[in-house]
Amino acid sequence: CIQQLPPPQACIQQLPPPPPQLYDKVLVDAECTHDGSIKHMAKYMSQEKWNDFETKVLDPSRMTELQSLQRSLLRNGFRLLKPKGILVYSTCSFCRSQNEDIVSWLLEAHPEAKLITPPPLLKPRNPSSPSPSVQVKHEYRPKWGLIPNTLRFDPITSHTSGLFLAILTKL
Repeated sequence: CIQQLPPPQACIQQLPPPPPQLYDKVLVDAECTHDGSIKHMAKYMSQEKWNDFETKVLDPSRMTELQSLQRSLLRNGFRLLKPKGILVYSTCSFCRSQNEDIVSWLLEAHPEAKLITPPPLLKPRNPSSPSPSVQVKHEYRPKWGLIPNTLRFDPITSHTSGLFLAILTKL
């Protein structure tokens, strides 16, 4: 028997109070459109399948539901984070509305949230710098995201599928 599930926002509108045990580290690898995933996008290479992707995945009402789910996941992850803990928010999407806009929303909604500078091995290399501050065996680095201290990985510069990453802490 197949049961239809309620929309995501119906399941997470009311969050319970945080548990007495909070976490030092939280990973929110949020559901997204997967438009940065090379393997996922390869399924849509024909025009017919691309039209399917546009109507099913990029539909405005679907995007609104997805962004609501992403905000709820990030809010709940942040709620469970200890002060001075680390939260990583990630998607495999190139869409600003699923990445920087979601992180900006959290920063505005929670003044105690702060983006952290990424660790040296993740920082994009400064092209004017004669050598990287940390020696690595390759130059496959991410790019800076559209807001400070966020990262974007892409197939050309990082030799990966698309990925967005934000590292946050709770003050």
